[in-house]
Amino acid sequence: MRIVMTLLFSLLAPLAMAADLTEKDVKHWMEAMPALENWLDQHEDQLPEEDFSAGESSIDAMFNKGIEQLKAAGLYDDFSKQVKAGGYKNIEHWAEISRRVTMGYMALEMENEQVSLSQLEAQLEQIRQSEGMPAEQKMMMEQMMGASLMMMRAVENVSEQDKSAVRPFRQQLADQFAESGDDDE
Repeated sequence: MRIVMTLLFSLLAPLAMAADLTEKDVKHWMEAMPALENWLDQHEDQLPEEDFSAGESSIDAMFNKGIEQLKAAGLYDDFSKQVKAGGYKNIEHWAEISRRVTMGYMALEMENEQVSLSQLEAQLEQIRQSEGMPAEQKMMMEQMMGASLMMMRAVENVSEQDKSAVRPFRQQLADQFAESGDDDE
């Protein structure tokens, strides 16, 4: 299931936001995801193992890489059939809705955090300037802080409409994401 979440986030290639996300979109996505996750689980061994956290400069780059991996593995057309059976026009349409639901959920979760973007940037700079920290520990801390910064910057651009559409389903989404994450273990 680890690859499912990685693939989910990888497939979420950003497209131009043509219309506002609606509660109906969120509900439909939640209903379609179990079957799509099941398909991804069944084909997990055909996809390359990738560490998406290393070396990626943006969430968008990770999303694009996931679609390319489906194509490279020869699974794009088969997954496209699954996505269409789930009521989406194509993988890119599903990916856009997936990205917006996921980012809307993450934006709502981060609203509760007490740490601001500027505070994280200051902490990262402090780590970089730290002379007494072992290089390996410093690198690990920089990667963690960098990932947090990247995520915070990405959710800053989530529209109020997307957050409003996701808000009524917040707990259900939390449960669904937790369940997906538990399958990795």
